[in-house]
Amino acid sequence: MAAEPQRSARILSAPAFRGFLEIGPYQVLEDLGPAPFGAAYLAVDDRSDRPVFLKTIPLSRQRAWQEDASWEILLAETEALGRIYHRGIPQVLEIAQYEDCLVVAFQLVEGPSLREVLSRGERLDRATLIDWGCQLVDALAEAHAQGVLHRQLTEDAVIIGPGGEVVLTGFGLTQLTFGPAAALPPEQMAGELNTPQTDLYAVGSLLRRLTFASSLKKRDPLLKVLARATSANPAARFESAAEMADALRDASHAWRPAPHRPGSVSIPEVQPGANLRLIAAPARFAPPPGRAEEGEDGETWRTLVLLVTSLLLLTFVVAAGWFLFGAGAP
Repeated sequence: MAAEPQRSARILSAPAFRGFLEIGPYQVLEDLGPAPFGAAYLAVDDRSDRPVFLKTIPLSRQRAWQEDASWEILLAETEALGRIYHRGIPQVLEIAQYEDCLVVAFQLVEGPSLREVLSRGERLDRATLIDWGCQLVDALAEAHAQGVLHRQLTEDAVIIGPGGEVVLTGFGLTQLTFGPAAALPPEQMAGELNTPQTDLYAVGSLLRRLTFASSLKKRDPLLKVLARATSANPAARFESAAEMADALRDASHAWRPAPHRPGSVSIPEVQPGANLRLIAAPARFAPPPGRAEEGEDGETWRTLVLLVTSLLLLTFVVAAGWFLFGAGAP
C-alpha cells in the first residue's frame, strides 16, 4: 500500500471554535487531523490558558500495537520526556486518560519542518549544516541520557525555528505526522533491538542527505564524520551522541580552505633571471678610493698598473747594465 502523503498541520488543519470540543481540561482550537495511532489537536489548557499540542490515542490501539517498540516502552519513554528540559526537545506537559483515550499534551513548537525548508529549494552552507547537526545530536544526547530513543528521525521530525534553532519532535508517543520511514540501519532491518547507535545512524543519514543541498568538497572532514555515523557495523559508529557532537564541532574547525579570490594578496611567480640584481660579490682586486670599481674600468686600471710596473722594471734593468758594464769603458 502506498505511503500516506506528508500532512502539514497548518494546511490541513480544520478550525474549531473554542469550547466546541473539550477533552478533559483542554479546549480544542484546531483539529490537526489523523496522527500516528490517533488524532492531533491544537488546544488550550483551561488551567493555565497555555496553548499546547494534544494527541489522543484510543486505548483500544494498545492491543493492536505494531510498533518496533512495545506500547509499554513508548509510554515509559513519553513519561521520561516530562523530566527533560532541553530547548531542542518539546516538553511533555501531561499524560492522562480521559474517557477511552490516552491524552498526551506537550509543548507547542512554531516553525516549518526541515522537509518544508528543503522543498523551497534553499541551499545550506557548510556552517549551517554543521550547526543544525550539532543541535540535533545534542538533543539526542539529552534524550539518550534519560533512556529515550527516537526511532523515527526524518526531515519531518525536525522543526526549524525563526532564529535557526532546531527542535527534534516525535519522541515516544508524541509523533504527529506520517512521514516517510527513516533510513534503517542493517541491525534494525535484521530485527535487532534499537540502541543509541540506531539514532546516530539515522541522524548521520539525514545529514548525508543534506550534503546534497550544500557544496562540500570531496576531502571535507565532515564527510568522514558522517561515514562513521552510518557505518554498517554498530561497533564502528560513535559510542555516544556526545562523542558525535564533538566530532562535528572538530570538523567545523579542521576545514579552512583558502581559495584565491579576486582582490586577495598573492605572491607573483618569479621567472628565472628576471629582475635580478647583484647584492654582493667577493672582490679580487680593490682599486684605490676614487678609482673605478669592478667592471670595464677596473680591467683598464689593472692593465695600466701592469704596464707601468713593466716599464719601471725594464728601466731598472737597463740602468743596472749600464752601471756594471758601461761605467768603466773609455
